[in-house]
Amino acid sequence: MAAAILIGCIAIGMRLMAPAVGAGYVSNGFMLPASRYSLILPLIACGFVFSGDRPVALGASLTAFVSTLWLALCYTETLFISLDGLIAYTLGSPFVTTSMALAAGSALLLPPAARQWLAPLVGAICGSGLGLSIGPESPGDDYSGWFLAAGGLGGMGIVIASIAMARTIRQIGNDPLLTIIGRILGSWLIAASLMLAALALVPKRPINLSPLPAAFPDSINVPR
Repeated sequence: MAAAILIGCIAIGMRLMAPAVGAGYVSNGFMLPASRYSLILPLIACGFVFSGDRPVALGASLTAFVSTLWLALCYTETLFISLDGLIAYTLGSPFVTTSMALAAGSALLLPPAARQWLAPLVGAICGSGLGLSIGPESPGDDYSGWFLAAGGLGGMGIVIASIAMARTIRQIGNDPLLTIIGRILGSWLIAASLMLAALALVPKRPINLSPLPAAFPDSINVPR
């Protein structure tokens, strides 16, 4: 919980230090992961996956999450510029958030022993997915760095707060409740990700716009 409070303090400090335009970017970027259910739910699930790790394993999982997030934020623009159609495909189909939901949701349904081994992989998928989701939302001007940094900080805050919440539930002796919450969230994320993936693969039918007929044809304009 102290780490989540620290992240909030860092965000406030960034907003105070940023220039006038950058201050708005900090606020919008920090709230972006929390305002998109396609991001916040996989990040909460990611935190639940990390919550069962021992300190060393937790450090490895968080390192995988933070490092891939940083790489995605730094190189997303270069990647999109080099691959012209990637940004249109990323914005038009939810394959990034679908991968995050499928990875975190599947890990929640596994036994705790298997989940600990897969936690760093889940962290890498969710970290890179978060970065790839924030990158296209960037304004792309001289102050976009504030937006990207705040967006990554907001996503980290959600993961760390979820870890703290899950560990608090476990400490008060409600392991069955935590298991039920994890299984419900994992099952829902898997079902939602598969549904979104199927919808993205359905070909879109073109819309035929035929010319409208004249409202008052001459044939009916006769005197009474």
